[in-house]
Amino acid sequence: MSRLIDAVFARPSTVAKPVRTQSSARRFVVIDCETTGLSPAGGDRMVSFAAIELAEATPTGHCLSLIFNPGRKSNPHALKVHGLPDHLLRHQDPFHSVAQDIRGFLDGAVLVGHNVGFDIGFLQHEFRLCGIPWVPGQSVCTMQHARGQVAGRASLDAVATLFGIDVGIRARFHGAFVDAEITSRLFQRMILGSADMLAVPHLAPTNQIDPPAVVRQPAAPITHGIASYAFAVTGELTGLSREAVMARILALGGSWHHSVRKDTDYLVVGHAPGATKLDTAAARRAKYGKPDTIDEAQFFAMVAASGGGRRS
Repeated sequence: MSRLIDAVFARPSTVAKPVRTQSSARRFVVIDCETTGLSPAGGDRMVSFAAIELAEATPTGHCLSLIFNPGRKSNPHALKVHGLPDHLLRHQDPFHSVAQDIRGFLDGAVLVGHNVGFDIGFLQHEFRLCGIPWVPGQSVCTMQHARGQVAGRASLDAVATLFGIDVGIRARFHGAFVDAEITSRLFQRMILGSADMLAVPHLAPTNQIDPPAVVRQPAAPITHGIASYAFAVTGELTGLSREAVMARILALGGSWHHSVRKDTDYLVVGHAPGATKLDTAAARRAKYGKPDTIDEAQFFAMVAASGGGRRS
């Protein structure tokens, strides 16, 4: 058993006693959060949170996987990390809707995380905004522990791979629960010295609210080309910059609108669309009957109908 863990439990606890596991078992909760940026002091907020409970080195099956409306847009770099578009997040309930449940889950546990100070800092910020008192208990940082054991980078990917943990899932999607689950196995092996690293099945956010569809299917199939129609774009289209899309539309006789106007005919919706343009399009459509929101495939079908092919 690691001296770090022995030292943690040599100090008297100032938090409530465990309520989910046997009193003889030490209770850990592995946590991770995704945020709109790096600075709570700068106004950044939490967008998702995950927690996995362990009794000693064994996952108990008690987990949290939650998503929130942060009340602001994500920094572009943060968006690339967590992949949760503003349009999705703004339809979720805020952190305070489940704050008491999160606090109850954390009480009485040693908090574990990879760079756990970051997660605790954001939790403190969110609880403070809710007016809910919360004093974090003891904590263990797998990143700090790794820096004392391994040479080179101490990122979660690097350290987990060193300990034989497959991190391939992070190439498919990156989220709070994915990182918490990988950290849980790393904690079991690197700090608790467990021979077996017990995995926890993936848990999607249990409180997620599905937003309205971002693409509104036109009443009739689109068979015409680009010419004489006005377009705006939100999000990223596969393999094309915003400038390239604009050039293609103009070359085929269409009009380009940087923002959604009352005379915009189509809003093309790519990956990670902006909530502002989607909301504006819905308001314009309610008042003026357009624009239609179309996806990338529909847009390139119109390009093909104009004889422009798919790519420049």
